[in-house]
Amino acid sequence: MARTPSTPASSSSSSRSPVDLVADLRAYGMSIAEIAHELNRSPRMVRKIVRGETSGEAYRTTLTELVDTGRATTRPARRRDRTGQVVPVRAPRGATTTTVRPAEQAPAPAAPPPAAGAGPTGRRRRTGQPGTGTAQPTTPAVPPQSTTYLPGGARQHSVRVPQRGRDREAGRQQVAAWLRAAARGQRAGRKNVRFTVHLTDGRAVTVGDKGGYAVSAALARSRAEGQDPFAWLNEEIQARYADFYPNDRDIVGVDLTIY
Repeated sequence: MARTPSTPASSSSSSRSPVDLVADLRAYGMSIAEIAHELNRSPRMVRKIVRGETSGEAYRTTLTELVDTGRATTRPARRRDRTGQVVPVRAPRGATTTTVRPAEQAPAPAAPPPAAGAGPTGRRRRTGQPGTGTAQPTTPAVPPQSTTYLPGGARQHSVRVPQRGRDREAGRQQVAAWLRAAARGQRAGRKNVRFTVHLTDGRAVTVGDKGGYAVSAALARSRAEGQDPFAWLNEEIQARYADFYPNDRDIVGVDLTIY
């Protein structure tokens, strides 16, 4: 079921211009930086669409997905030269070169769907999977993960991890990074977070179902466990369910709804 933007479109999303699609996403609570991230482009490029300096047609499919579902499963293709190589773009400020050849970003394998249920607005959450970049050999591989943009600036983040290995550590770090980002975004008011923890036996346990946790409190408790949100969530599960004692290796997925 497609969602309805905060500012309803007068026609179907697929027939709206990219600048109108960006406006819908901004009205829905997405920032320029978030839109740029989902397009795998710089915020400068999104601002050029807003100002009418470029048509943005290359980004229509991804923008339409974001408006209709809250999640991008595609990435706009990069322009290529006659040899088939990606055309260089302006390097970020402070770089040692004036241009850089960006990596093509492709969709990652789909993660298992999050637990069924409604987000803060009562809408059903959709499933899907955005793309991820190519990991360098010396960095942890990025595990399957996704972000869904919900009404009023709310977000649902999901990550799935194996029971051991570098992908598990990368997932642990990703959950902590989402909490830190949400804590930095609290200038406009306090944010809460609710967790759905997925276990190896197929069970899904909700942590924070009674109003959630303040994001800053969840982050502080994770830090108290050695910067380990999985260890903290495991303790919370054990404290709430007297006959249920998983260990943190039983955690194979976490959904965070931040609102």
